[in-house]
Amino acid sequence: MSRHALDLMLRLMPRWGFLITSVFLLLSASVAHGQDTITLLDENDKLLVWIGEGPEAGRHNVSNPGSLFLLDNLGNIQPLINVRPQTQRVHACGEGATSPDGRYFAFFMGLDEGELFLMRDAETPVVVDTIQALACVGSNAFQYSPDGRRFAYIAYEAGVTQDEFADGILKIFDLETMTQEIAFENVTAFDMNNEGVASVIFFTNTVGEADEAAISWWDGTSQREISTLFPDNDNCKFTSADIIIGQNDFFWVVVGHRCTVGDARTHWQLYQIDVALRGVTLISSAVQGGVFATFARTNNLFFSPNMDTLFFTVPDGATANTTGIMALNLADNTLSMPIERQVVMPTYSGMDNSPPHFSPDGRWMAMVVTTPNNDNTLTVLDLTNPSLPPITFAARRRGEVISHLAFTSDSQRLIFVAGETDAGDNSLFALDLDTGSEFRVRRGRFAPGMIVSPDGTRAALSNWQIIEDSNEPPFQNFTVQEIETSVQNTLFIGAQIVDNKVTNQTFIFPLSWRRSG
Repeated sequence: MSRHALDLMLRLMPRWGFLITSVFLLLSASVAHGQDTITLLDENDKLLVWIGEGPEAGRHNVSNPGSLFLLDNLGNIQPLINVRPQTQRVHACGEGATSPDGRYFAFFMGLDEGELFLMRDAETPVVVDTIQALACVGSNAFQYSPDGRRFAYIAYEAGVTQDEFADGILKIFDLETMTQEIAFENVTAFDMNNEGVASVIFFTNTVGEADEAAISWWDGTSQREISTLFPDNDNCKFTSADIIIGQNDFFWVVVGHRCTVGDARTHWQLYQIDVALRGVTLISSAVQGGVFATFARTNNLFFSPNMDTLFFTVPDGATANTTGIMALNLADNTLSMPIERQVVMPTYSGMDNSPPHFSPDGRWMAMVVTTPNNDNTLTVLDLTNPSLPPITFAARRRGEVISHLAFTSDSQRLIFVAGETDAGDNSLFALDLDTGSEFRVRRGRFAPGMIVSPDGTRAALSNWQIIEDSNEPPFQNFTVQEIETSVQNTLFIGAQIVDNKVTNQTFIFPLSWRRSG
């Protein structure tokens, strides 16, 4: 970064004088140490980060929450956009935030309501819409089409997390132009392929209960209703839905179904929808241990990579956001339950354990399975053969968590952090999925937020530092870790130590590992 550029940044953001200067000096020192570049970043790497005042994201200065920047291997710090005052959340928009080709990244910024941003390559992010934070929770929230032509999400109304079911306006956009193509109301779930968008639309009776579930298809030009699901009788209603596009012109739908007379427990119902014939077949149904809470993503459908097995999640009742996992063999419609209970699913308010992640090739599902006593185990299920015992890694002590999960782009490794929270001891690990063996990359006190390089060889995350005086607070240093060699670069020190006192605490929260070329 030139001195002129640095001076310009300081004039534009006068309250950031110490922060920007400290980042600049440390990155410059890193460059000097590596002679020409920061050792663990190459010339095309751009790290999208949130830099703010305070010990960490979530405990930041809400009146001056900072800005988003790009960091590169030459020590340049490029300001992008300011984080709006009172912002509490800046995070990726669900598990599918990055486009299939890696060029686009969607993220949320705000409170319960905020703005959806889309970033192309290393360009300045663009505001797409004002949305509820729920629109960015889970793997079936924000979606790109497989060919990257479109993206879509559901724009919910305020307060939807308190409703019996969550629905809103499904908005479908052209990705290249970022212009809206079409929108549909009352949508509770959707799925995309290259040809169009399938959706479930709830219609309600006079007291607001969902007594019809329309299965619709938009082919890029027009929408048509394929079929309609109805509750068992007038005393019953639908409480949730998810949909997935299958092979041979079939959709698959899971709904939550509950009655007010007789058996009042929630049942899951799995339907097969024949698009060509507009037919509906109830494949199976059973009582579930819990309800589908609108603030947790507990209704999920997904296939094995060869699409011969359909998986879906069933609330177990242990908590509002834990489920079992069911598997339907599509050859004979037999059901099994690879994971019986307490898979931790994402929630609107966040959590210490990581939500599930899927490998890029679709073979592996990594999740945290917990217990009523908060014993947490990393569990990796092979979706190509769900009858095999999953790979597991148990946290050492009760209460320790699996806080980060990220697959490498070649689906050969899972990078994760396990251990204590709140500046406690933990470690960065790598799990070899072919052998099922893990190795420790580095011990530390790693903070929330981790991104992995596109080639899967490095991870960027903050690491708490504790000084000798136990009365002084810890602070975060931003680091890049090389997975294979355990080499570490510290790019940013998150405080000044003056007379053995921690002052001027700042943080860097990583959002996305971008590429400029």
